[in-house]
Amino acid sequence: MSTIPCRCGDTALELTGGPIMTATCHCTSCRTAGAELAALPGAVPVADAHGGTPYVMWRKDRVTVLRGAGHLREHRLSPKGSRRVVAVCCNSPLYLNFPGGHWLSLYAARFDAPPPPELRTMLMDVDGPLPDDGVPGAKRQTARFMGKLLLSWAATGFRRFPLEPMLPLEVTR
Repeated sequence: MSTIPCRCGDTALELTGGPIMTATCHCTSCRTAGAELAALPGAVPVADAHGGTPYVMWRKDRVTVLRGAGHLREHRLSPKGSRRVVAVCCNSPLYLNFPGGHWLSLYAARFDAPPPPELRTMLMDVDGPLPDDGVPGAKRQTARFMGKLLLSWAATGFRRFPLEPMLPLEVTR
């Protein structure tokens, strides 16, 4: 079991099992949201030095709110967009939730020692060069990326998850 706290410690998620995978997303949406989230009062950046957002992907059925559920608020770029969740006690971005997904993309910045990224994705939106550090990258999600998500969904029994069972529906925009 792991505990992922917000910056001030008033909110925390408890994780069981292991991650599905780790990835750094460079899509326009993640880069825009990363900049907006970093601009919140007292927030710390979630993007890396190259503008990508490192995530640790975890099955929803293995994530629970340990404390501070009342501090969780969604942040969306558009009314129908993905939900990025922030602990408003200290404006710590915690995770990204895709509608209909069986996983949460936890911001790697919330981990004391995040696992290294296995790949970079959505490189079609990257403006400049990336480091030559051996981390593979692709313009879109790779077959390996999608395969890992499919295998983790199969491990849930192909269970459908509600959009967000652990959040109030207040928006931070």
